[in-house]
Amino acid sequence: MRVLVLTALLIGLSAPAWAQDTQPAPPAEAEPAIDVTKLGVSLDRIQRGLRVTETREKDREAGNALRLEFQVQVYGMAPKIEVLKDVDLFNGPVPGSAPTHRQFIEHVTPQIYRTPGLPVSALAFWAAQHFWQKSKKSRCEEEIAAYRELIMQGVNVSAPRCTQ
Repeated sequence: MRVLVLTALLIGLSAPAWAQDTQPAPPAEAEPAIDVTKLGVSLDRIQRGLRVTETREKDREAGNALRLEFQVQVYGMAPKIEVLKDVDLFNGPVPGSAPTHRQFIEHVTPQIYRTPGLPVSALAFWAAQHFWQKSKKSRCEEEIAAYRELIMQGVNVSAPRCTQ
């Protein structure tokens, strides 16, 4: 029984070889010539590299054993370099940088000399009030002078409302 199965198996495997056509396959279409300039490689560099390799092999065969050559080829992905990863450049100073002018002055100047003797806002209010009073007084003097001129000319005019 085994012989019969083995014979059938051999005939079955050899049958596809008999059934094949003996006609040659139609010629494949001629592939277009490859434009080397679009590949991004330089034929000059490749030829120069082949010449250098050839001369090195000749030197090696000639017995020039003092010239040692090592070639290291490294394949892999370069790590991402993140220089300013945890630095916030928009909100606050850069860590580890030089102090600002204000920080330097606060560090160097003693506390007693840092506080102003008079609050700046009070000084500004006093100055604004003083200039307003002065301009009010000068306006009143101008009104009185204009009133006197009109009276001297004989014009009937009401008295100025301001008082000094």
